[in-house]
Amino acid sequence: MYKTSQIRALALIGVVLAGCPGKDGEDGDGDADTSASDSTASSGVDSESVTDSTPTGGSTSDTGGGDGECDPRAQDCPEGLKCTAYAKMAGDEWNANKCVDETGAGVAGDPCEIVGSDMFTGIDNCAKGYICQNPDEELKNGVCIEFCKPDDSCPNTTGGKAVCLPANEGKLPICLANCNPLTQDCAGNQACYGDPSGPPFFCYGPDPKDGGGEGSKCEFTNACLAGLSCADASVVEGCPADSLGCCTPFCSLDEMNCTGMSECAPFFDVEQPGLENVGICVLPG
Repeated sequence: MYKTSQIRALALIGVVLAGCPGKDGEDGDGDADTSASDSTASSGVDSESVTDSTPTGGSTSDTGGGDGECDPRAQDCPEGLKCTAYAKMAGDEWNANKCVDETGAGVAGDPCEIVGSDMFTGIDNCAKGYICQNPDEELKNGVCIEFCKPDDSCPNTTGGKAVCLPANEGKLPICLANCNPLTQDCAGNQACYGDPSGPPFFCYGPDPKDGGGEGSKCEFTNACLAGLSCADASVVEGCPADSLGCCTPFCSLDEMNCTGMSECAPFFDVEQPGLENVGICVLPG
C-alpha cells in the first residue's frame, strides 16, 4: 500500500509523484513514484527511498543544496533564496530540499517554466513558497503550485478546494485541488488520484510512461490515466508478473461495475466517512 504520496515528474505531486505529460497528453520527463509492495486488494505503490547524491543541477547557496537543509513549508532560506524540492541524483524524482535563487514572481495559478533541461532541479520562475508543476515536454507552460504552510493550510491557492499533500515522503508538500475519483472532476488534463491509507483525493497531471491504460505497468501514483489507480501487481488481472503495479479502474461499490474476474473492493484500508462507495477493481482474494 502507499507509504506516502509521491509524484514523479512535474505536471505533479505525499503519494509519490513523478514527471507529467505535456498538454498533448504525451509523457513528461519524470513521474511521481510509489513502488508497489505486498498488501490488501486496494493497495497501491509505495514511495521511493531517498538516496544520497550530488544535486542534479541549479544554483544553490552555501546554506542550501543538501537533503534537510531547508523546509519548504517554513521557507527558511536567506533573503533572495527560496526552499524547494529537487532530485539529488539524475533519474530520481523530488526527494530532497535545498535553497535556490528566487528568479521569478509567479504565484498560485500563474504560468511558469523550468530553468534548464532537467525537470527536477527545483529551478523555476515561481516566487518563494511556490514550485512549477505540470510543464510540457519543453518544460514550459507549467503552473505555479503553492507549498503547504507549517499548519498544512493553503491560504493562497485559488479555487477553494485545495488540500495539503505531503508528497514524496514529505519532500514535496504541495497544495492540490480536491476531487472525486468516481467522477474525475479535475480541471484540464489532470486526473484524480488517492492513497488507500486515507484521504484526500487530489488532482495531478498523469505521467503514463507505460501507456497509463487499464492493465498497464505503473510504479508511481500518477502513472495511470484518469479513472485508474496504480495498484499492487498481485491484485490486478493480467498484470505482468515482473511489475511492481498495474493500472486498474476506480469503481463504485454501489454499482459493482468491474469486468472480467475483477471485483469492486473498498479503496481505503479503513472506511472513510462520505467516501464509503469508492472502490477499486481487483482480483478476489
